[in-house]
Amino acid sequence: MNITRRSFLKVSGKAGGGLVLSLSLPMYGNVRPLNQNEKEVEFNNFISIDTNGEITIMLTKHEMGQGTGTSIPTIIADELDADWNKIKIKKVEYSPKYTWHEMGTTGGSGSISRTWDPIRKAGATTKELLKQAAAIKWDVDPIILKVENSIITNLATDEKMEFGELAEAASKLPIPDNVTLKEPGDYKYIGKPIKNRITKDVISGKAKYGIDMDVPGMVYASIEKCPIYKGKLKSYDVTEAKKVEGVLDIFPIVLSEEIKSLLNPVLGYVNEGIVVVATSTWIAFKARKQLKVEWDGGENGPRSLASLNSDMRAVKNTPGQRTMDLGDVEEGFANSDNEVVEMEYDNPYQAHALMEPLNATADFREDLCEIWVGTQDAEQTISEVAKVLELPPEKVVVHDLNSGGSFGRRYHADTSIEAAFVSRKIGKPVKITWTREDEVRNDHFQPYLKNYLRAAITPEKKVVGIENRAICTVDYATWVEKWEHYYAFPNIRCYRTLVPTLLHEGAWRSVGEHSAALSKECFVDELAHKLQKDPLDYRMELLSHEVDWGDPKTMPDWAIKYLLPRKKLVRQRQLDIISHIKKNSLWPKETGKGKGMGFAIANFGDTVCAEIVEVTMDEEFGFTVDKVTAIVHCGMVINPHFGKGQIEGAIIWALSAVKYGGVEVENGIVQRSNFHNNKVLRMDELPEIDVVFIESDERPSGLGEPGTPPLAPAVLNAIFNASGKRIRKIPVTKDDL
Repeated sequence: MNITRRSFLKVSGKAGGGLVLSLSLPMYGNVRPLNQNEKEVEFNNFISIDTNGEITIMLTKHEMGQGTGTSIPTIIADELDADWNKIKIKKVEYSPKYTWHEMGTTGGSGSISRTWDPIRKAGATTKELLKQAAAIKWDVDPIILKVENSIITNLATDEKMEFGELAEAASKLPIPDNVTLKEPGDYKYIGKPIKNRITKDVISGKAKYGIDMDVPGMVYASIEKCPIYKGKLKSYDVTEAKKVEGVLDIFPIVLSEEIKSLLNPVLGYVNEGIVVVATSTWIAFKARKQLKVEWDGGENGPRSLASLNSDMRAVKNTPGQRTMDLGDVEEGFANSDNEVVEMEYDNPYQAHALMEPLNATADFREDLCEIWVGTQDAEQTISEVAKVLELPPEKVVVHDLNSGGSFGRRYHADTSIEAAFVSRKIGKPVKITWTREDEVRNDHFQPYLKNYLRAAITPEKKVVGIENRAICTVDYATWVEKWEHYYAFPNIRCYRTLVPTLLHEGAWRSVGEHSAALSKECFVDELAHKLQKDPLDYRMELLSHEVDWGDPKTMPDWAIKYLLPRKKLVRQRQLDIISHIKKNSLWPKETGKGKGMGFAIANFGDTVCAEIVEVTMDEEFGFTVDKVTAIVHCGMVINPHFGKGQIEGAIIWALSAVKYGGVEVENGIVQRSNFHNNKVLRMDELPEIDVVFIESDERPSGLGEPGTPPLAPAVLNAIFNASGKRIRKIPVTKDDL
């Protein structure tokens, strides 16, 4: 793979006497043309090398425990042929000079896949410059030079020079128009279980998280928030709260209709509330308990989870929006000889339950606002804060710190908006800290989805029609009912009906794929049983036929160029995984009385993950998940240690939702509050987990979320296999069994 375009090279002095070689490359080679007058335009900066040979790799992505802070430098170091022990990692601040792919959002399992091309090119180009500098010094052809561990060797004389000796000379050379990237077989670091570079700092407390932030002159604040989505502050009495020693100020946050109209209704939503400013966080928490506040619940005040379910069922048979229409569905259902099976699946609201409570620190000074926060989207945070403060975006600076868990929750800018607002109000830097109860009750929840699925089956046991009616709450996105299909059913029709949400919504690990997979993979399992076929064999049968994704003649160019190849890739990966399972005799296996196995397969983006779940029915607890075997096709695995951890984490996350998920709501208020009633799996509840990666040289396609979608349907299918009882919703309680 060759680079066909160059950007520019610059040299600058560095504190400490070293020389910095800073290389910039345009995204994917030719994003925009460059000319002589644009040499000062920067698109990327990833690498600097000082005269001591120290290599600093700029980290543009947010670190929230997923290991990106090690994986991205691994890729660069490999193409650079650098000594890993001389690599330093520097988290860079948000800057518009980075493209969205290079910095932008950290999420969607895209940190590696989106940066794969530019960071490899950055490493390879830097190496080529160093080689050229060495060739000039030795007056030899670069072809006789070998680069390894930051050392360039003249193979003719065995002379050696280290990167640091060549940095200055290399920095003065013109950027090569073409460089050759490594072939997968030549990788030294990629594919190896390299240790996480931040672990030591995390364990020792050196790593900075948002909640660790300390600014001179800082005060502390906590906010009593309206507990009802879209509710308003009606009245309040702060008399007793002001008596708490250490309280500095108390005032309301009431966003005007004008400000609300400016903010993104999803990413910038902020509850109304009462702010307590104090000399410590704990004093602010203490004073909050003395507040007397009355809320106007508004439209959601009288609503509950039960009323929401009634609302959703009431529109079950409304036409809705047609989102997929392939073949002639009506014929199959109209034929009285055909059997029609119909099922309802229920995937409720889900909370995040972050380990590190939400927080943000802000310092507003005249016409500038600095914010310190762990955020998955610094650019979005800047945009939303700038609106509230009525500042140009360049006057808002976001320092992105580590996060103790995100899972989509830290996309939202609400804590930063609150901190910025309060700092401007009181004229001091301030740290806002949410309590655990604040976070659970005012989360941005996974949207609620119900699926009504039916199939028409001929007397010859052929499925001739599938209809899916998705009823979903939505103010986050309109695609949460995502119902991509890779199974070759002849006729499919899908509808979508939206109902007003009861709670504020947002991204949750694996987003729409989690919701859609439950109904798809349970229904296919039910069809297999109905047709008296093995669930795995039936899926193989459905995947083995070409799928009708529509007439290419009617598709836009982008769909032909990107969408269809992607769908074919995902379908092939599903086939590869099932073939692997069959080849290695992972399915079926004898389970014994009271035990069962369930299977499900789903994709998140281009990554496909299948899970085989083994359960034991249990009179005391209902069921126990004994083992989960995950088979994953994600292209190349950058770091199998991190990759395994991502899949394991996603399984634990999803299994927590299966056993303890959902959110109860009465009078518009979330009834859960903390880990005692919003449980996640404890260590003694974890199943044995085995993660298998399909070997591949294809480009990496992400691992953070693909482990979540297949888990719930695989568990439900296993419970059926063990007990004969179909459960079509989560969470699964003992009463369901």
